[in-house]
Amino acid sequence: MKGEILVNTSILPVGIKSRHIVEPRIDIYFPQITGLSNRTIEKNLNERIETQVYRMIRKQGYLENPQTEITGGFDLKNNQQNILSLTNSHYSYSGGAHGLTMVRSLTMDVESGKVYALKDLFKKGAKYQERINHLIREQIKSRDMDLLNEFKGIHPNQYFYVADKSLVIYFQLYELQAYVYGLTYFPISVYALEDIIDEQGPLGKMIY
Repeated sequence: MKGEILVNTSILPVGIKSRHIVEPRIDIYFPQITGLSNRTIEKNLNERIETQVYRMIRKQGYLENPQTEITGGFDLKNNQQNILSLTNSHYSYSGGAHGLTMVRSLTMDVESGKVYALKDLFKKGAKYQERINHLIREQIKSRDMDLLNEFKGIHPNQYFYVADKSLVIYFQLYELQAYVYGLTYFPISVYALEDIIDEQGPLGKMIY
């Protein structure tokens, strides 16, 4: 049709709806993907998100301690180029001076259905851990961070998410710093990793 504008819908943000868990001592919102053309991928990714949420609830002692109350929500960190990266954040309180916040994340390709581990973001054989460790140590020094525990390096199952043109490495409460500082985050520009990232992966899609 003359004058028709063609849009590549594959690069548009994926649809997200909020689900709400309301049970005794639980009030949690978490995301669910909607509108994918491949319903099997949509179902599998949504199950992965929901499984993470319920694992967090169990890990926070809800089943063991009748005093534990949990509230939670989510944040979409990246939703473009078929890459969805999100965090689920829960706050649990079981009495005492303060509660505890737990954050978990998922980074996924909504076209292929792949859920990424940190190693999957980089070229095969790339020494990504060494590079990231070096960049984190530089930030610790430049930000003059007060550490509770020495930074000994990231691990293969390191928590991370993708936010625009950054890879964000993060640590839970007390892993590196005292409670007053909250969780510890290290945003790393994709351009500092450009030579070792997988061009077809989430970080590559943020550049190319």
